[in-house]
Amino acid sequence: MKFRIIYILYLCSILISLGCRYPIAKQDELESDTLFLEVTNAKASDCNAEGIRLSKSVQLDQAESVWDKCIQTNPNEVSVHLNRLRFYFLLDEFEILKEKVAKEGPSRSSVTYTTILKELEIRLRNEEKIVLLDALSRVKGWELYAYEELANYYIQTGNFVYAEGYLNQILEVVPFHENALYGMADIQVQKNNWYSLLDYAKSLEIAAKKNKEFHFYFVKANYELGRYEEALKWAESATASEKTQIGFLEVWRDTLLVLKDFPKWDGLLPYYRKAVEKGYAVPESVFFPTLSKEGKDIRKASRSGRS
Repeated sequence: MKFRIIYILYLCSILISLGCRYPIAKQDELESDTLFLEVTNAKASDCNAEGIRLSKSVQLDQAESVWDKCIQTNPNEVSVHLNRLRFYFLLDEFEILKEKVAKEGPSRSSVTYTTILKELEIRLRNEEKIVLLDALSRVKGWELYAYEELANYYIQTGNFVYAEGYLNQILEVVPFHENALYGMADIQVQKNNWYSLLDYAKSLEIAAKKNKEFHFYFVKANYELGRYEEALKWAESATASEKTQIGFLEVWRDTLLVLKDFPKWDGLLPYYRKAVEKGYAVPESVFFPTLSKEGKDIRKASRSGRS
């Protein structure tokens, strides 16, 4: 035990002498990482190269100092910002980065930060983009943009709890924020929360200015709640572009199948065919089950309780 304590103290003294206050569990990742970027700008080239060298040799305190100074002297050099972000990302030291970004306080109109976010997207460095967006959400002027981008990411990845959290932060500031309401409505569909979906649909009916395709939410909620006549009313009043969407056509079709033994499909067929033109591949006789004689016979047997 005494030997172990001495050994630990010895290791600590080495780390202190190297000026390293970070854990080095990520040493292999730092040494082998290939995503650090070189720069062509002569003014930033030396400090950027030094930051990469120190990062890969796990001299982390020195690397941190170099990255900070390099950004101070080259505030618009996107690659240096990306490298500093990569450095903290590999170390899992997200909070330190967020504090630095918040302190630097880039303006919402910053071309540099807009480009950084775009570069992260192009390079498929999505996790790093999320870390940076979280940092920007603490910077005045960036809040709503960052919340919306974060919400969209978590919707796409199926993390609806996180997505709702960010969307609610937007709605606390702007109660009729159109995109946030659409996001919340989409989440309610995924969670089968039909009464909540109706509430968001009603808000969208008032708030929607750019995108008027909220009728689906009324159709879907009313259909699932057994209010078929109401669902049909909303289906028929939808925009032409909304009617060509397969999800919309499916619930419109299902509503008619509940209301009528043998519905007339004249109202749906033109929109279905437009969907086919866009690449939808389900045959007409399958999508509309009562168009063919076989489909009508099956439908008749089903409705009479013989199948």
